Amino acid sequence: MNTAFDFRKQTKWLRRNSHVFFIYVFLFILFFVSSLLNKFFLTARNLTNLVTTALPYILVSFGQTIVILTGGIDLSAGAVVCVSNVLCATLMTQSLWGFLTGFIVAIASGVAIGALNGILVTKGKIQPIIVTLATQTVFLGVALAVLPVPGGRTNITFAKTMSGKFFGIPMPLLLLIVLTLTMWLLLNKTRFGSSVYAIGGSEDAAFSTGIMVGKRKTLVYTIAGLLSALAGIYLSSQMYSGDPTIGVNFTIHSITTAVVGGTALSGGKGGIIGSIAGVFILVIINNLLNLINISSFYQYVLQGIILILAISIGSIRSGRQLE
Repeated sequence: MNTAFDFRKQTKWLRRNSHVFFIYVFLFILFFVSSLLNKFFLTARNLTNLVTTALPYILVSFGQTIVILTGGIDLSAGAVVCVSNVLCATLMTQSLWGFLTGFIVAIASGVAIGALNGILVTKGKIQPIIVTLATQTVFLGVALAVLPVPGGRTNITFAKTMSGKFFGIPMPLLLLIVLTLTMWLLLNKTRFGSSVYAIGGSEDAAFSTGIMVGKRKTLVYTIAGLLSALAGIYLSSQMYSGDPTIGVNFTIHSITTAVVGGTALSGGKGGIIGSIAGVFILVIINNLLNLINISSFYQYVLQGIILILAISIGSIRSGRQLE
């Protein structure tokens, strides 16, 4: 009886998470093929580079994922990355006080922009795509006003720490593990996470159960802004400087990876585990193209194709579930 029950339970779980399962199968195949195509792919240096490259995209993707789970979208994610990045480059001097000033101001900028998005969406009753498109435009301009051209200098100690190791573990990998565990627990083991999925399923039904929909959605956009700001801060440590356009591509990346990872644009379905696979698929493709000396322009073509395919597959799966 117990064996049969467990089998049915596992089968049901696999059916419900089939998209995530298959995306990881695809990631494994891509990883294996990449190792065959280039002998340098499996080197420790290149694998560390993959994680280092993926981390800021994962940060933004996690934020985008929780926003999409509520039925919204955040087109300002890339702008937040730009703003926090240039603030670090201009404020984060070599002293401890300078480091704290740059870090806190950069974090505050992401939280403030995210909260503004949430308030405009909930209190202003404006569609998320319109709100975040507008704030994206405004804050890309702010980033350019703060630092018109790439430059500035990040705190060197901070930069070296972020690229170093902690008890033999590369710092980017350690941060990835901590971040993933924290976000997974937040979404799957707290009332906040349950309310996010409930709002994405039906706002009216969520409200009828006592969920403060407006406050919860504002908090979701605020968290997304915080995660994007952390991505900008991390990028400043990798670049040792700032760039007012560094985050422009992060918005489309985050939407692509969330959808590829199984998060439904209609809301209520998906999660961060699939988003991780989505990020690594794009990062590995870009990494492989670089290793075999193919123009970076093709990366954008592939990203667009992957996004179209992911949305198409998601629509087909949703249609079948309704039949």
